[in-house]
Amino acid sequence: MAADENSVLIERIFQVHESPCKAVLAITGGGAEIIGELLRHGSGSATVLDAVVPYSTGAMDRFLGRKTEKYCSEKTARLMAMVAYQRALELSRGEGSADQEVIGIGATCKLKAANEREGRTHEVHVAIQTACQSGVSTLELTAARTREQEEKIAALLIFNLLARHCGVSEIVLPDGIGTGKEKREERSGERREERSGEKKEERGGERKEERSGERREGKGEVIIEKYESVSSPVGNLLRQQSYSQDSPSETLGMARISLNEADALNEPGNIRLVFPGSFDPCHGNHIFMAKQASKKLDQPVHFEISLTNVDKPPIDFISLNQRLDSLREYKGEAFMGGVCLTNAPLFLQKAALFPNSTFIVGADTINRIFDAKYYKGLADTSAILKHFKEKNVRFMVFHRKSVELSIKPEVLDFCEVIPVDEYEDDGTSSTEIRKKSE
Repeated sequence: MAADENSVLIERIFQVHESPCKAVLAITGGGAEIIGELLRHGSGSATVLDAVVPYSTGAMDRFLGRKTEKYCSEKTARLMAMVAYQRALELSRGEGSADQEVIGIGATCKLKAANEREGRTHEVHVAIQTACQSGVSTLELTAARTREQEEKIAALLIFNLLARHCGVSEIVLPDGIGTGKEKREERSGERREERSGEKKEERGGERKEERSGERREGKGEVIIEKYESVSSPVGNLLRQQSYSQDSPSETLGMARISLNEADALNEPGNIRLVFPGSFDPCHGNHIFMAKQASKKLDQPVHFEISLTNVDKPPIDFISLNQRLDSLREYKGEAFMGGVCLTNAPLFLQKAALFPNSTFIVGADTINRIFDAKYYKGLADTSAILKHFKEKNVRFMVFHRKSVELSIKPEVLDFCEVIPVDEYEDDGTSSTEIRKKSE
């Protein structure tokens, strides 16, 4: 980097350090030199809480707590940013940092390598996670450069995402990257065609969302940016502590999104039919189950998505909105009640949030719900049975063609089983849909 360019970077770094922002950075595949730049000029502790470089696949798997479908991708960068954000929350507690000042940054790169195969793409994916926003920048490098030049670009792209959040001017990228015409789109949590002429009332738990998509071009190289923002009630679900054995409902939260005017004023305590799932995305089999259950119980279905997971990173807001879009397709239909966003990954927690309810589940899920191993020592089988009985919950179990149904006798008392001949299971899965869309 030229001397004048380096002096500009140092000046901007000190401006970042003067902001109240506290960050955890997780970087792999390239661009890690920005960690040294943030630290080596002094005052680095004002900004950097922690920095990790999970470079091997084993290190990445351990960092994420799971194997990822693709190590260099926008989705993986967002997962890294979410794990970094959770780490930042943990480290900032006790330091007096406000939640809105704590961020996680994840970056995964595929840069020029020795003896690389012909046609191998060079990519940089940088994501940021804050209390109420998820964002990601993606750049495909197509011009001929050395590895060192690509490393500089990756490092600057990471810095620019951090600088933007801190209110600091970004560094101009080399070769005119990102200096072309910009195109921005913003929209609220409802689909744009549904907003026109419609008066929207924000309720306490409902999220308020802004979406932006920005495309920045330079010499044929494009930076594509995505951002999703949510209201505080939704963001709070990521910050609240997870399950406590002594007080299972003390830290639980819920934010509701109504997708049916008839159900808009229905109190959460009156919800009687709940369909828990990740809905990544929602598909035809989900909808068939929901319609059947709604018809049988004469109740609207409330789809429940837990933002937090037992053994995976929480759902970021970009992924969340993609899932909600797949559910909004059925807005206003008779079976649809709405969506409940929670921080309740375990069914003991769901029962505490939705007492006197029936849960719609698949045959592959029901025995796990009553298995003490699923709760990782938080409750034994007798405590699980007692909790469900006290909360007066039941389960409508849909038998899938590919799953052998074997329900324990003590579990059957809580269940109504829908046989295969009443369930038109075509074998579709969310995983297959995601793979086809990639």
